[in-house]
Amino acid sequence: MNIRIKPFILFVIVICLNFIITACSGTHDHNGIIRIMTFNLHHCEGEDSVYNVERIARFIQEQKADIILCQEVDRRYSDRSNNDEQPKMLTGILGFHSYYGPNIGDSYGNLVLSKYPLVKPENIPLPNPEDKEPRGIIVSSVSAHGHTLTLLNTHLSAFSALNREKQIEYLAAMAGDWDGPVIFGADFNTTPSKQLKPLLENNRLISTRRILGIEEAIDDILVSPGLKEYIVDGEVVPTDYSDHPAYWIDIDVTQYRH
Repeated sequence: MNIRIKPFILFVIVICLNFIITACSGTHDHNGIIRIMTFNLHHCEGEDSVYNVERIARFIQEQKADIILCQEVDRRYSDRSNNDEQPKMLTGILGFHSYYGPNIGDSYGNLVLSKYPLVKPENIPLPNPEDKEPRGIIVSSVSAHGHTLTLLNTHLSAFSALNREKQIEYLAAMAGDWDGPVIFGADFNTTPSKQLKPLLENNRLISTRRILGIEEAIDDILVSPGLKEYIVDGEVVPTDYSDHPAYWIDIDVTQYRH
């Protein structure tokens, strides 16, 4: 049987399908609300000891984040991650802009994924007085809804309390150079009530977990004080795909007036 569909009906069907696809696969930026997520990927190996980049990418997509600040990302690191180029793979699957900041050679470090173009990203080494595993911080900015946001992404020392202390002191000193609204996602390997205090003193930055009443943890997103009243939501999302949960916040940047 030959069924003919009228052009107008076909047009309506196509529009509806496009809407459904966009709604299901799009990011969260609706009416100026931007979702930022921090996530330690554990080189894409889960608690089940399964290594799988694709399922990490699918998990990230499900969170509908507009900016993802990732730690423990491998690039041709070793057999543990099949010598894969994880930054390239994740960028390709998600279709985002990206910047990789390696800290061990050019093979292990942090990654920023963003639906917005990244402006002047750079990877800055952090102090390492005990000569343990090197660490660094990615500093970049994005323009969204008429505002320039400074993005920071780091993974502080896990093996040296002294290194972590000096890294936090270094970051606290840097804070005066950060212009405008600041969003700082990280695996800090410490909490606001412990070694992270110097970065929060004198109202430099604020823990969004504290703002939202979420129990403190080493994975956090800090913001400049001017953003405090525009944090509208947040969630810790457990997953077996890493040894860390993801943590995201929503910011209504259209209301930002500072």
